[in-house]
Amino acid sequence: MGEAAASFLHMGDIISLYAEGNVSGFLSTLGLVDGRCVVCPEAGDLANVPKKFRDCLFRICPMNRYASQKQFWEAAKKSTDRTDPVLLRRLHHAAEVEKKQNETENKKCLGSVIQYGNVIQLLHLKSNKYLTVNKRLPALLEKNAMRVYLDPAGNEGSWFYMFPFYKLRSNGDSVVVGDRVILTPVNAGQQVLHVGANYELLDNPGCKEVNVVNSATSWKISLFLEHQENVEDILKGGDVVRLFHAEQEKFLTMDEYKRKQSVFLRLTARTSATSATSSKALWEVEVVQHDPCRGGAGHWNSMFRFKHLATGHYLAAETDEDPTPDNMRDKLRDGSGSVYHLVSVPYSHDLASLFELDPTTLTSRGDSLVPQNSYVRLRHLVTNSWVHSTSIPIDRDEEKPVMSKVGC
Repeated sequence: MGEAAASFLHMGDIISLYAEGNVSGFLSTLGLVDGRCVVCPEAGDLANVPKKFRDCLFRICPMNRYASQKQFWEAAKKSTDRTDPVLLRRLHHAAEVEKKQNETENKKCLGSVIQYGNVIQLLHLKSNKYLTVNKRLPALLEKNAMRVYLDPAGNEGSWFYMFPFYKLRSNGDSVVVGDRVILTPVNAGQQVLHVGANYELLDNPGCKEVNVVNSATSWKISLFLEHQENVEDILKGGDVVRLFHAEQEKFLTMDEYKRKQSVFLRLTARTSATSATSSKALWEVEVVQHDPCRGGAGHWNSMFRFKHLATGHYLAAETDEDPTPDNMRDKLRDGSGSVYHLVSVPYSHDLASLFELDPTTLTSRGDSLVPQNSYVRLRHLVTNSWVHSTSIPIDRDEEKPVMSKVGC
């Protein structure tokens, strides 16, 4: 029963939507500022997900109410010097109460199984905006279609019915992960969420416009993170972290040096090392699963990849032929003969990019969850070696070297 229940889709689950048909690809966005939604077939598929997979992730939310907020927005838009400030305050108060009621309802519905015919909203995870249809505006390219965009607050155009694409399921049946579905806006008649196969964005070649029109597109639901795994203080796939060397008080960083991406521990001139804010020290955690679309919560017995946020390259290790003396490296050479160092690789399917996390405190079981802000040891899987600091500078030609090689 547990396994069967786990395969159903729940409120609060984080999913990706993969269009199948004339054009195949993930429903995606073009960054935090651009509100357009697209499908980019060349970016990746179900077996090789796009490099920017965080752009393709949506949380399933229950239907929010917007009546009071709509009243306030309309009154605020039309307000002049003659507008009654007391009325405006009352409308604002009612809108805030409605928001709180929505939050309460969201918490109450979390974890409930979604059935065909239910109304849902899709919250884009990275931008924290709702997938929304404006039925009064034409799509930017396909003029007989309605416009789809991301809206920060959401509105009644953010409500979608979820219907089965194939006849083997019907309304009232529970939605199963992996099902093909049709997404129909509540207020748009028989129109559905659709990929404009012949409408490519001029400023983003290869990206097809997503709009709403009377032409069905099948969307395959892939689960990225179950609602119960989405716990704030637990390390999860998709989390962006910094890796801070506790003893050296330096962040693990990737940057270009002599036209090559190098991995190193960077010395900072700041009084407090932990206050360093370089984006070049940001890493996206990937919890390795059989299904490339799946993320999940990190366990101590999980395998991990670390993707450099700025470049999309992955942390990996390779044999180090550098003869520069270093106490730790000399001991390792005496023991096994080979030493390794951290490098960057462009692709995730490289086995050299697999790491395990080892706790520094006694934990009861290997399958327990990894808390965020944990002290960990990093073990490189293929070489069975431990990541460690060295005193070897990478930028030795500089007057004041700040880049220390990271051994393995």
